[in-house]
Amino acid sequence: MIEQNIQLFALPLGAQLTPLEWDTFLKALPSDVQGKVKQYKHWQDRQRALLSSTLIRWALLPYIDEVMLHLAYDENGRPYIAGHPHWQGDFNLSHSGNWIVLAVATNGRVGIDVEEIKPVSEDMMTYALSETELQLVSHQPLHVFYEFWTLKEALFKTGLMSITSPHLLDTIDIKRTRKDLFTELLYLDQQHPVSICWNHACSNVIITMLNKEQLLQL
Repeated sequence: MIEQNIQLFALPLGAQLTPLEWDTFLKALPSDVQGKVKQYKHWQDRQRALLSSTLIRWALLPYIDEVMLHLAYDENGRPYIAGHPHWQGDFNLSHSGNWIVLAVATNGRVGIDVEEIKPVSEDMMTYALSETELQLVSHQPLHVFYEFWTLKEALFKTGLMSITSPHLLDTIDIKRTRKDLFTELLYLDQQHPVSICWNHACSNVIITMLNKEQLLQL
């Protein structure tokens, strides 16, 4: 199997964009995407949608060579690139707290999830984790729960699972039985763990920390 690298791009939401920055980002997006971005009420949500859409196009440009690429959605709401039959790769987006993350694979499927560590009730833990996972998390620091949860989300977001919700996945069983899947856990900072899952052999995960000025060069 040919090796590849998984590209992980991490972008902070940051302070509110200036009107000039906003207009520059917005006019580079297709009109239908512009409309979706403008629908959000709070500036943080609008900015997150704007930067997410821009990040996808910025990161995929070297592979697709078309700024105004067309994104479509499958029956499960998972985005993919439409109209590019030679593109064999995949991408997946996640955001939480002050971070937006994007994973890009040149072959196969990829899923990614970032979470901001916040207090979680026992009921939520019981709902989210399998019995085996719950035993491992019990009496552990809170971040251990989020390591399991981001992994479940990343596995689910590959689109390779037949289960209809990430909380139904048992990561312990999957790691034991699914040798075709690869995962990695990392932290953007102390409060934001990220899990990545993919199904095509790769050499490593390459992390690129970005800022909005770099995206303005699109």
